Amino acid sequence: MKKIAAAIVILLLIAGGIGYYIWNKPPEKVENRKSVPVLATELVGAFTTDEAAANRKYLNQVLEVSGTVAETSKNQDGKTVILLESGDPLSGVQCTMRDDGITINNGAAVKVTGFCNGYTMVVLLSDCIIKHNGK
Repeated sequence: MKKIAAAIVILLLIAGGIGYYIWNKPPEKVENRKSVPVLATELVGAFTTDEAAANRKYLNQVLEVSGTVAETSKNQDGKTVILLESGDPLSGVQCTMRDDGITINNGAAVKVTGFCNGYTMVVLLSDCIIKHNGK
């Protein structure tokens, strides 16, 4: 009987340790995953043509999106949001930046890396960082 009780206690301690580790695991960062390079125009085109296929290919993936900055703004949380041009006046790639204080000019060519969160009227990327900023 004591062996069974000891085994149950050990199993509970192991399960508790695993649960503690998973609960306190730091969030994944885009720098730690391989990114999929794609042009902003191609990305928006994929979602507007066949959203289900684009979701299978891009959703929850780290994307390195190349494009031209259409506009920058702040969201309700005060985070910088960059909208990349897509060739479609009603759509684009909306990149919510991880770091504050990012200044970038409209018309600048950039490579933004972030997690793809899907498509509404724009393709949504989160936890973004700028990989390249040029003219």
